Amino acid sequence: MKSRTAENGDTVVIDFEGFCDGEAFEGGKAEEYNLELGSGNFIPGFEEQIVGHNTGDEFDIDVKFPEEYRAENLKGKDAVFKIKLHEIKTKELPEVDDDFVKDVSEKDTVAEYRDELKEQIAKRLESESERDLDDKLTNAIIEKVEGEIPEQMYDREAQNMVREMDMRLRQQGMDFDTYMKYTGMDANAVLEMYKPEAQRRVKMRLALEKIAVLEKIEPTEDQINEEYDKMAEYQGGSRRPARDEAR
Repeated sequence: MKSRTAENGDTVVIDFEGFCDGEAFEGGKAEEYNLELGSGNFIPGFEEQIVGHNTGDEFDIDVKFPEEYRAENLKGKDAVFKIKLHEIKTKELPEVDDDFVKDVSEKDTVAEYRDELKEQIAKRLESESERDLDDKLTNAIIEKVEGEIPEQMYDREAQNMVREMDMRLRQQGMDFDTYMKYTGMDANAVLEMYKPEAQRRVKMRLALEKIAVLEKIEPTEDQINEEYDKMAEYQGGSRRPARDEAR
């Protein structure tokens, strides 16, 4: 009994030989070649004409080489390929049952795993929505910043960002000099790379400081301690004491 015919997404094992004007051309022949149908690895029309054929079929396909084809002698030429289809390999997806779920997750049933995926997707969408809103608010605030800002403030912030980068690299077993060696960049190039974000940070900080003064916002000790904890976690160090602990 023959297997089903070839479909897009299948991998077929074929022999092929190409002819232009009745003559075989160099590079147009292969045996037992594995080709994924629909991958677009061959010239237009080649893979499409294999679809629908079955194992053991021998047939011709007619194609036209693109005008921009790499081989000068084949550009824009009509060609015939003789094909022999040896095998059709189909992709078999595993059955999604409780055993499969236990193998790929910490859940025991398909229903539990489905609920977990739904929750993850909902959280991701919510997070993306919040980030989008944050970006819009940040841009709106920055646009309101007026007055001349000293270039030195931008330079200092860019230098701070480079130091943060160096700290992260060291945590990964690399240092800033080694990073520059591998990337072919120098210190000035890295600073320039960070300049746009440094300007954004400075403007945002100035705007928030002004808002804090106008609204008479004073952070609580708990809020300060929370920020210190976040900074310590990010930098991989111990928490810096808040003002009441430092006295």
